[in-house]
Amino acid sequence: MSQFQPRPSLPDAATRPQGIPLVTVDGVSLFLPGDPRQEMVLHHIDWRVERGRHCALLGPNGSGKSTLLRLLRGELWPASGHIYWHTEEGAEESPLAGRSMTALVSPAQQESYQRQAWDITGRDLLLTGLEDTPLPYSCSGMPRGDEQAAAVEALAARLKALGLLARSLPTLSQGQLRLLLLGRALLRAPALLLLDECADGLDAAHKKVFFDVLEEYADRCTVILTAHRADALPPWCTERRHIHAGRLLDAPPPARALPAAQMGSAPPAKAGRPVYSAAGRILLSLENVSVFINRSKVLHDIVWNLHEGEHWRIAGANGSGKSTLLRLLAGDEFVAAGGIISRWLPGQGGHVEMLADVRRGVRLVSDLSQALYGFALNGLELVCSGFDNSIGVYREFTEAERDEALRVMAGLFPEGDAARVAETSIRRLSSGQLRRLFLARALVGRPDVLLLDEPCSGLDAESRARYLTLLDCLAAPAETGGLSAHLVFVSHHGEDAPLCINREARMENGRLTVLR
Repeated sequence: MSQFQPRPSLPDAATRPQGIPLVTVDGVSLFLPGDPRQEMVLHHIDWRVERGRHCALLGPNGSGKSTLLRLLRGELWPASGHIYWHTEEGAEESPLAGRSMTALVSPAQQESYQRQAWDITGRDLLLTGLEDTPLPYSCSGMPRGDEQAAAVEALAARLKALGLLARSLPTLSQGQLRLLLLGRALLRAPALLLLDECADGLDAAHKKVFFDVLEEYADRCTVILTAHRADALPPWCTERRHIHAGRLLDAPPPARALPAAQMGSAPPAKAGRPVYSAAGRILLSLENVSVFINRSKVLHDIVWNLHEGEHWRIAGANGSGKSTLLRLLAGDEFVAAGGIISRWLPGQGGHVEMLADVRRGVRLVSDLSQALYGFALNGLELVCSGFDNSIGVYREFTEAERDEALRVMAGLFPEGDAARVAETSIRRLSSGQLRRLFLARALVGRPDVLLLDEPCSGLDAESRARYLTLLDCLAAPAETGGLSAHLVFVSHHGEDAPLCINREARMENGRLTVLR
């Protein structure tokens, strides 16, 4: 963080003086559009958002945090109650007022850009912040003013993102796109800045840069952010509000005990990481493999082997090539500059070359795969699609398949939540809930190799614990109740690596270095 000192703690809400209001939420309840049951997801919310009073909105996955931010933005409308945005003209109840004075950065926004894959540059993306449009409609094909160009250059330089301005969006990594979306919001200079899990996907260096820049802007706008990790809460954001089951609270609810994962039994605790052996059969092999994307070389002469019994963590900065490497292993990227890729998958009968066989035996869970899945399915249908590894549902599933899907889901959700999520449209689920569903979708296919790209992004502490426990169970040998799955794990957070990880490598500028 920067050298600025944290601001003093704020007095209790009942005794503190009233400041200048930005948004007033008065007894608001709402349900999400498209819900035929009209089930309320926010209940009787009362909140006075005041100018200069920065707030962290805390709560577990599915509690309603993202929905509340969308309400403050003017993207959702109450079923009951009122919301007022305080502009220079006075209190207005029009969502257009909300749009004019706010900016929102969220996982859903990022997924929309990934899904559309618009061929615009990073510079174009930043400029859309001035227009509050997804694309630069009014500026397209027209020279930009010197003032706009200077503002974009200055902000990009401050974010250490000058090299991203000329890049097209499809070539950016998850973290690079997140950084530009954050810059887009800051360029807009909103009165109220809404950040939903804003630091997820950023490496440590980019996270520090962003929070330093955000602190500079905190004197010009009011910030409300959500986060599940302590390092994503800047020290100047001292106010805390909690949301649980759609209700806004001044204090966190009592914590519930964390039951053991219901899929298999957890492996015994280890004093350290298990040793590895390179004596087993090679399952995946890369020999001098390179990859080009848009004529740019993003992977350079990769030499790497995955042996039986090995589980890898691959670290590296945003844009280093980690996600591209996982897509290559999953059969989603093509080798463009020679090299040899070989795969031996026990579940597929041994050596495989057909892409369909590769995708059955090697499963990838990533932000991109989640973004591309824009179908109106419920949670159970999404998980069941993993039996065919299809994007969408094209057949009726057997009772045995549905039972298997529910069993896998039970290991990732608290008791009772799995059944509820199974019946809920995926469009109504939080980013963290979807993250767990996509892991379950991969697991029902019983893959030989499981590729995980920032799998704990957006998960609360309880969900991360369940997630990692389940991964260790999956990696355990079949004779102990596991699936003998081999993990390749990409994460910026070392504490997110499951205990089974016994090999490590690092990506830098498209080159892979084995560490142990």
